[in-house]
Amino acid sequence: MPRWPEDSRTRLVDAAMSLFGEHGYAATTVDEIAARAGVTARTFFRHFGDKEEVLFSDDDSLMPHLIATIAEPTGPVAAEALMSRALSSLAEVMQPDREALRARQRIIDTEVSLAGRELAKQARWQRAVTMTLIERGFADEHAEVLSAIGFALFVRELHAWLADDDGPDLAQRMRDALPRVRTVLDVVSTR
Repeated sequence: MPRWPEDSRTRLVDAAMSLFGEHGYAATTVDEIAARAGVTARTFFRHFGDKEEVLFSDDDSLMPHLIATIAEPTGPVAAEALMSRALSSLAEVMQPDREALRARQRIIDTEVSLAGRELAKQARWQRAVTMTLIERGFADEHAEVLSAIGFALFVRELHAWLADDDGPDLAQRMRDALPRVRTVLDVVSTR
């Protein structure tokens, strides 16, 4: 039998999410997470640098997917078409995990440090997207604006989707929202 079972990471994430939901993020310790997962704290730290990292563990697979979709060699492509394809593709990967994403977002929303880590992650992603758009041939200033718009749109639609059981799925929300970006600058305030 291996010293560290192959499913230790999954068990640690499951244990952490359960404990965060039961007791709150701040009140949960690494030792409690490890005990619930049936491993030692040392094993926890083999998989995660800290308990914050548990909440962001799936992100490691999402960013490469997004970057690969943007970088896919399709020849010249309009910015709107590329953004639609990239955002919809990311949404399709995330859709099956709706309940886990809801639980995660509830926890992030309760802790300022977690919200900060989420923003830092988004900034890293946005920079990587910008660089990939530049490699695709977009001018620097266009790539920066496109990645900023893409992230703002994705975050807005993700939160709306997590809050709304009756609306369209996340990928459809992305496809519907993107064309509306063109009209935002024409909106007039009500006051």
